Amino acid sequence: MKSPTDLIRKIALLQIGFVALVSEKVEEFIKELEEKGKLSEEEGKKFLKQLKEQLEKQKEEIAKEVANVLKDLPVATKEEVEELRKEILSIKKEIEELKKALKRKEKE
Repeated sequence: MKSPTDLIRKIALLQIGFVALVSEKVEEFIKELEEKGKLSEEEGKKFLKQLKEQLEKQKEEIAKEVANVLKDLPVATKEEVEELRKEILSIKKEIEELKKALKRKEKE
């Protein structure tokens, strides 16, 4: 079963992919209009610039929303996982030292 985090990331990637696809199709449409003389090259460039700015804002909003959703999920961050890994290694080391001390004591 996929984790909620994986599902959210896939949804976000789909949204970003959709935004990119729309951008690509609009660019093609504008080029067609330019070729047919229904839109000047300058108007096309201006429109594309505005479109790209809007799409970039949408990507940022998607990223923020995903971050907000992930923040609310009971999922550990990379930093938290790394901290736990360090603690586990420290505890393992202590256990090994205690085992060695116990063996030495048993030999006495």
